[in-house]
Amino acid sequence: MRELVFFISMAAIHVSVAHARTADSLAYPVNEYNGISYEVRLVRDSAGVPEYYHAHIFTPVCDDDICKPVYIELYWDLLGSYIRYTVPPDQPFTKMDHEEFQPEEYVKLQEILADSNSLLKDYKMEELVESATKTSPGEVDAVTGATAKSLQAVVIPGALYTCYTLWHIAHGRVVDTIAKITDGLVNPPLLLHFLKSRNHRYQYFALDKVIDHQGNVEADYRQEVINLIRSPNVFLGTQVLKQLSPTYFFDEEWQNWLWETFQDGSYRLKLGVLDKLEQLPLTEAFRSRLATHKGNFNEVIAQRIEHLLNRQL
Repeated sequence: MRELVFFISMAAIHVSVAHARTADSLAYPVNEYNGISYEVRLVRDSAGVPEYYHAHIFTPVCDDDICKPVYIELYWDLLGSYIRYTVPPDQPFTKMDHEEFQPEEYVKLQEILADSNSLLKDYKMEELVESATKTSPGEVDAVTGATAKSLQAVVIPGALYTCYTLWHIAHGRVVDTIAKITDGLVNPPLLLHFLKSRNHRYQYFALDKVIDHQGNVEADYRQEVINLIRSPNVFLGTQVLKQLSPTYFFDEEWQNWLWETFQDGSYRLKLGVLDKLEQLPLTEAFRSRLATHKGNFNEVIAQRIEHLLNRQL
């Protein structure tokens, strides 16, 4: 019963996606490392904004010369990062001896596929299996198909081949294919969508497109880019602050904004703001604030502030 509920749930997810979104008519071929071929499609939301990629995949999974068919739907984000999978209700996954996956093993498979740094990436299939060795004529010391001990934590017992094959599809050549497709879709609405998203990889991608080598940003993106300085991702915020041209912060309004950012920001962001201030002609109002509040901070920041106040402009 638990297994049936799982498949019904997965099928319901698939149906709801099909009704809420539409796939592009264009199909992009992918030829994987092991001869598996399939087509990946871009899926857009109801407003026509690109949302993710999807592929229906059939592949045989071979275990000791016995090949079992695997039907799976795979999903990637717009930069080729694996998101999730679904399984057709009438095509459950099986392990050795045709034993069907249990619900917790489907959950485990999602964890395996979601790990882009899995140990599976560093091995060829033949290296994952201990070869049979004979200790004396007619005797076998090891069983062909026994999973290497170091990899037992990253595969499902009895489903090594399935885990290996699907991981290498999810993180295979499709990643480069998707990256090329998305790069060809870049336009102002998509870049703004990326900048406003909570996906840091999308934000870094967009920043590379909208900030030039002098730290200048086109007017259409400027506010969204500056807003990222206050991102919950402090590494992203400090990078944006470092990249932006100092000229954006010359006037009093933006120096007031920097002061608020400095006060409310993390320690790392405070240091980033101080680095940026070294490049600015400070307004009298800003200098006054620094002088008044420098005693509220630790010795390192207080010394940095003192240096700013004493420097020759």
